Amino acid sequence: MADAMAYLTIGCQAAVAVTFARSSAAKVAGREAFADFRRWLAGAVRVPAALAAPAAAGAVAAEAAAAAALLVPPLVPFGFAAAAVLLAVFTAAVLSMMRRRVRVPCRCFGAGTRPPGVPHVARNLVLLLAAGGGAAAALAGDGPPPAGAAAVLAAVAGAAAALLLIDLEEIVDLVRPLAATSEETP
Repeated sequence: MADAMAYLTIGCQAAVAVTFARSSAAKVAGREAFADFRRWLAGAVRVPAALAAPAAAGAVAAEAAAAAALLVPPLVPFGFAAAAVLLAVFTAAVLSMMRRRVRVPCRCFGAGTRPPGVPHVARNLVLLLAAGGGAAAALAGDGPPPAGAAAVLAAVAGAAAALLLIDLEEIVDLVRPLAATSEETP
């Protein structure tokens, strides 16, 4: 049972760390990417203009710090806690934008293509579950993290899950035309 918890921790670490590392990197991929994120915060999220730049920098730093903490064994529970707080805030922001019917693309991962919607909320909730489950598993575990092929497999599975979650908008776009076509066919 202890081994299962350790592998769950590793998988959740990889999923959350890869997601937050990618998210923070996309927002600072260039001067224009950061400016777009700052403008999006001011417009779509309604962060006061004077606070948009510090909020943007804070979000990027918090995402990067959470991802980094998940890679340092003594800091893993803190990394999961930071990620959970960020995900709760991000989910509240997405729900607020949905309620206000914001139609500009979500900049959650840099240059999004779709307005905030159910896929964004679903992604955040899955990541929130991973952060919570990972934190619980990390706190329940004892001793150093396992090494070996099973640990590598757990990390690869978590990273693969992160990549699917990051590209969830595109995956939904691929499936939607198929669903619409099947509904139109008698």
